[in-house]
Amino acid sequence: MVLHVSDTASHRRDQIANLAELLRNRPVCQSLVRQVYFGKKREKSVPFLAKKLGISTKRITEIGKPLVNSFFGSERGRENGKVVTFYVKENSVRDNLRQILKLANNRKKFDAYHTKTNPKIKISGTMIKLTIPFKPRARSISVDDVKEFAKVCSVNGTSAKLVPARLPEKTVKRGLINILGEEMDPKDWGGESNDIFTTRITVAGRRRRGAFALKGPAKTGPLVPGMMGKNGDQIQRLFTSPAQVFFVQYEGEIKENIVHQMGQLALAKASTEREVFYGVIDLKDTYRLRFAYPRAFR
Repeated sequence: MVLHVSDTASHRRDQIANLAELLRNRPVCQSLVRQVYFGKKREKSVPFLAKKLGISTKRITEIGKPLVNSFFGSERGRENGKVVTFYVKENSVRDNLRQILKLANNRKKFDAYHTKTNPKIKISGTMIKLTIPFKPRARSISVDDVKEFAKVCSVNGTSAKLVPARLPEKTVKRGLINILGEEMDPKDWGGESNDIFTTRITVAGRRRRGAFALKGPAKTGPLVPGMMGKNGDQIQRLFTSPAQVFFVQYEGEIKENIVHQMGQLALAKASTEREVFYGVIDLKDTYRLRFAYPRAFR
């Protein structure tokens, strides 16, 4: 099976760089690849290529073996009454061959070629410019968008008051961990980046890594950024977690500046994760979770 150069921009650039690396300092391999793709013929036989390059068919096979499934396919067929091997062009490699060869033969251009796995950072004065080969996306979500919280969709509102009105933070933490299917986290400490980290949260049809920051009843009144941690930096620390889904939970009102700050940090995080999801779980949504999963919060 031939390694296809993906149409997705970031993957295509990674694969172009990988193919260029295979040809670096290998002029004979480059000559074989050029000859396979020269002209309009879809496939060329090993004897034909050997004659064109002035080397033996055995040597062509030796050179071509590590290139099969990367640069071209391999088929058996008849030529002049004999069964021989044919090397078959791959459209996606053909379309990018000029770029691949250019990078293979120019170390400076190869080193400057940014990819998803090798982004290029330029620092000028106090400004840092990060070039990434894809458009980062940050999307606001709610508990309704999480597969593991699916039962909340049947709870539209919670007019009844729950007892207690606000759960201790450790109880909320235990409840969320139970719903997510994780084991209980170690005891909290002041320098943590999150209160819950999970690899079992499903958003937009895919299992992802998630991080939660929880604020318990020790805090009162509407939640604002200054109430998030001793230095007001808990949201920033939350987004240092190696996650793609981020939630702030508080059994009370969460002010819009919390959401705004999360959105800005999510967009920055998306420069490495490509797509990041963020949201808040306020009083109403916490109650909905408690109604939908009463056993989890016991």
